Amino acid sequence: MSEDRNIYADHGDDEEDETGETGTMGASAQLSYPQPQPGQAPLPVPVPEKPKRGRPPSANSGAKVVSGDAKPQENRVVKLLDKNPLGMTLPEMAGGTRQIKRIKTMRPQLAEAIRSGLVMPVSQRAGHTVYRLVKHIANR
Repeated sequence: MSEDRNIYADHGDDEEDETGETGTMGASAQLSYPQPQPGQAPLPVPVPEKPKRGRPPSANSGAKVVSGDAKPQENRVVKLLDKNPLGMTLPEMAGGTRQIKRIKTMRPQLAEAIRSGLVMPVSQRAGHTVYRLVKHIANR
């Protein structure tokens, strides 16, 4: 192992290729772009259309206008609290403390239910706020 070997010797980064140019790309691998004629505006560069990432928007994802006679959309938080008169914390509603994605989607629903007066925060359990339906608070 006393030999001094250059392990990068065969890569030829700065060696000349058949055309006499230096570099790793040959003349056949280089791209040529159309050049504008003198006195013309520069040509627009075509930008490939990339598909958008994520879930495509659903047909009923737009904002709905609720008239006074129509029943508002049923809230999942209200459904869960209706089944449990003792109240629940937000992680309990989502199905566990590690259900971060479900907690994030239920938080706006809970805020809407609090604003409409259906749900109230009553106490804390394990560091999380316990929410109960107003109709169950009166029966205590």
